[in-house]
Amino acid sequence: MKLSPKVILLVLGILVISMTLLSIPLYWYSRAALETELGDQLKRINRIIATTLDKELVSMLVEAPELMSIRQKLEHELSVLAVPGIEGITLYKQNGTILAQERTLKRNIARLSPALPRLLALENDNDPVVSEIYKLDDGRHVKAAALPIQTNQGSQVILVIWAGANYMTVIQQMTGSLFWIFLAAVLVAISLTLVFSRSLIKPVRALSSYAKAIQNNINSDPVDLLREDEFGDLNQSLIEMHQEIQKQEETARQLLAGIAHEIKNPLGGMEIYSGLLREELTMLPPGENLEEFKSYLEKISDELLHLKQIVQEYLDYARPLKSVIEPFSISEVFDNIKRILHPELTALDQQLILEGDAELLADRSKIQRVLLNLVQNGLEAAGQGGRAEIQVSRIPGDLQIDFMDTGSGIPEEDQQRIFEPYFSTRDRGFGLGLSIVQSIIYELGGTIVVQKSDEAGTIFRVNLPRKEQD
Repeated sequence: MKLSPKVILLVLGILVISMTLLSIPLYWYSRAALETELGDQLKRINRIIATTLDKELVSMLVEAPELMSIRQKLEHELSVLAVPGIEGITLYKQNGTILAQERTLKRNIARLSPALPRLLALENDNDPVVSEIYKLDDGRHVKAAALPIQTNQGSQVILVIWAGANYMTVIQQMTGSLFWIFLAAVLVAISLTLVFSRSLIKPVRALSSYAKAIQNNINSDPVDLLREDEFGDLNQSLIEMHQEIQKQEETARQLLAGIAHEIKNPLGGMEIYSGLLREELTMLPPGENLEEFKSYLEKISDELLHLKQIVQEYLDYARPLKSVIEPFSISEVFDNIKRILHPELTALDQQLILEGDAELLADRSKIQRVLLNLVQNGLEAAGQGGRAEIQVSRIPGDLQIDFMDTGSGIPEEDQQRIFEPYFSTRDRGFGLGLSIVQSIIYELGGTIVVQKSDEAGTIFRVNLPRKEQD
């Protein structure tokens, strides 16, 4: 996962945990405190009403529940006692039979029935019992308190008082407010995190791109973020490292060029004297060992040629030539390459094909070096009767050149290393050809990759910035 999503998830995680730890206790503590306070008030009111209530009327109604006049007097008394905030007052027998009730909650009595068993299961004591909070059909919340009352005949009735829990509306509003506050906090946190992560990740990406540029081309331009924080320190360290690598690379190239130059001079002399020796051998009369001596001389000449090629590769790698910019076409370079490779193409019955063409403004010799190296590698991989093809096409802003062959492909483990200096899969390879090709391509501001490589062949793709002659 990228750094930006991690930062966002971290901030959101901290925010969610913090809001949860804050809102849940706030909700329950507030509700519990208000509910306890309402319960205590109901208990006090319950005791007051139990003391005020006419015990004689209660006793008479218990003895004769069918007396409507007594019931009406008692219910009138209950309605008088129903002070503001009281939603209803009911007298029950312990078996659940209603003796009398204040009419306000009559239509909702069925919704309150789940609380009755606990409220009516009271012994003869003076401690009221408080119910849970119930929600009525009209959305109101109520809470009940029950208290046993002893009649004059010694029987017991239960006085149940229902009061509105109006604070639940406030609690619900608070819950909604917490939700919107939480949502707003999430949006603000995401916005701030995006701004912060962008300022944090932008220099990281810039430094990462700089490091990849150094990896691809040691001579790439340095990238200075112009910052004075830790990223600036890291950037400066990377610039210093880049400069040190360039110095070491230049030192290595100079050393390599010096060694190659020192070797090249005696090689020239050896080549001259081996040629003179060949001429002298041709002038001698035929002898039994003459042909053997000539074969030895041919081997010496072959090894000298091979050594000369190695030295030339090292010189080309260590001391790249200055560019000579001129207009030319790819087909012109292709024709030169085909003439150079004509003997090999004929001997191995190979085909070399160009599809497409383009006018370039670049160094002709360097482009020819790129094409020649890639074509030679392709033909060598294709073998007897093989085929190499160059396809030139224009894409937006770039010129795309594909080098295709019919070889057996490059092993996957070698594809990551083929552009490294001195890496070669051939016994007599120098390991610098593709490295030089990559350096030339990068010098021109382009790229080169292995587009495909399998048993059907390999495709090298070169993209160059289009600098064509109109």
